[in-house]
Amino acid sequence: MPSYQPQNYMAYRRKSSVVNNSQDHLWGIRAVLAVQSFAWLFFKVFDPALTVPGPTTTGEHVPSASPSTVPGVFGGPGIVAPGAGSGIVARDLYSGADLYSRDLYRRNNSVIPSFTEKSPHYQVLLRKILSPLLWDESFIFCFFILLSARTVAIPFLRDVTSNTYARSLIARPIRMFIPLAIGLAISLAIFGSINNDYLEEFAYINGNPYLRAPEKPATALACFNSIWDLLWVTKDYSLQMGSLAFPTWTLWVPSAAYLQSYTVYIFMVILPFSRPSWHLTGLLMFAFGSWWFNSWGWYSATGLFLADVAINPPLRTALFRGWSNESGSVRMPYWALAYVFLAVGTGLKYMWTAGLDDLFWSGEAHAHPSRYLGGSSFGYADGTQPYPRMDDWLVIVGILLLIEFSETTKRILSNKLCKAIGRRSLSYYLVSTILMYTAGIKIFLYCNVQQGYGSASAKAVAFFLVLPCSIIGGEIFHRAIDKPAVWAGHAVFDWTRT
Repeated sequence: MPSYQPQNYMAYRRKSSVVNNSQDHLWGIRAVLAVQSFAWLFFKVFDPALTVPGPTTTGEHVPSASPSTVPGVFGGPGIVAPGAGSGIVARDLYSGADLYSRDLYRRNNSVIPSFTEKSPHYQVLLRKILSPLLWDESFIFCFFILLSARTVAIPFLRDVTSNTYARSLIARPIRMFIPLAIGLAISLAIFGSINNDYLEEFAYINGNPYLRAPEKPATALACFNSIWDLLWVTKDYSLQMGSLAFPTWTLWVPSAAYLQSYTVYIFMVILPFSRPSWHLTGLLMFAFGSWWFNSWGWYSATGLFLADVAINPPLRTALFRGWSNESGSVRMPYWALAYVFLAVGTGLKYMWTAGLDDLFWSGEAHAHPSRYLGGSSFGYADGTQPYPRMDDWLVIVGILLLIEFSETTKRILSNKLCKAIGRRSLSYYLVSTILMYTAGIKIFLYCNVQQGYGSASAKAVAFFLVLPCSIIGGEIFHRAIDKPAVWAGHAVFDWTRT
């Protein structure tokens, strides 16, 4: 028998036994994350005490006068200094007049009182009790990255053909780049043409030293390169100018999710032609290696394995059967393991949020081997930049496994409203972030400063005006840009075959 026949036989058996169960509940999960993202965005701008701890005696949470210790994306210090970093956060980006946002932090650090001096104590309690699972920044963005890996392999695992594989590789970059590029271009145009002094005024009035003004690229070419570079950065995602030039400096998340797609592409083409019992072993070995060197690859491997379990009948049967020893005398259902993951991860998140909040940003990094590898790791290991957190991973995996066991939860997440919001989550994110930093802040200043409204009333007015505008603007963006981007990706693939 020729050596290639068992491989073809495995491919045939795998394709003929694919579970055709719906994965629409993944859109529902995106919808929940979209709502959480909006809550985090509003609180981060208007009530920072609900999202991050106040300054501590160690000064860890206080931005210093050095540009290299401006709060990072997850709140900690560490934004790169001019002339360093990856992508185009170097050389031709900055001019003396374009360091406004960094100067804003210098002034904020010296003249703006800590928000803990102005915020009511109940906000601190709400942060410690509710934020770890409802509007925690790292949890939301880590969930999006793992969920992207969970989603991207589904078409190929359902239909193991070269056409499906090639379509994923060709259509996805077009589908992601067009809305991201247009969203960033809009942000660059707006903040490059208006006076950003209102941000400093708002930061002082609201007592928010962590308000992040978007960077301004020095030249038109730098603006173009910032947009073009979004899907080309291979590390230091949060240091690229495309992220720094966008409000909240969070555009690194889709950039990281896109790059991690290629980890999924490499492994997903192997799975249909290998024994299902080896899938866990192979992905586990890769996940351990990427965890050791602080790469996001172990998030991608986890998402791919969860997708494989959902689609592959032998693995899905094993999931519901649970674990047992050889004699069958000891059994453990995997839903119990999911609860263990969820409980341990939740406990760790509450430990860093409520118990050891003086180490809120960098404390979890001590559990990663890369912190002790002397700079030889792939990414940051000191908590100064976004990194794949273990506590978030445990909670996310626990949630996704429990959802996999519950058909009722899947049906709830698959309803039309959840699917509609989930499909528009990227559009809502891009539009609401820009609106919050422009219309939202200016509405607050108008109501609070000019009309004499109280701070809480002005924030309420800003919230109830920005929310519907974000929904309407997101719908327009979705129909005008996001959906055509999906069509364009498939059209380009079809064109390459004619």
